[in-house]
Amino acid sequence: MSKELNLKSLNVLPQLKKYYLKYRRHLVFVVVLAILLVYVLVVFKINRLANAEPSPDQEVLVTSSVPRIDANAIKQIQSLENNSPNVHSLFEQARNNPFQE
Repeated sequence: MSKELNLKSLNVLPQLKKYYLKYRRHLVFVVVLAILLVYVLVVFKINRLANAEPSPDQEVLVTSSVPRIDANAIKQIQSLENNSPNVHSLFEQARNNPFQE
């Protein structure tokens, strides 16, 4: 019951060669069109995923925590600022222009 598949017995190569010779000038257009089609599908998929809303049965977890600063650290920084004029001027300069390096 097992038959071997022989490509030469199918005579496919002459038919493929005939179609290739007939449509080879359109091959570049077809390849570019296929690449553009894949690109458009990827863009639509990204757009759909970017605008996706969670379903009602999904649990929404909001875990935003406010950073806490130790009160002892604040007191220590303030005492350093009050004790040294150089540190005081650095803090004052940082307050006036926080984006200067």
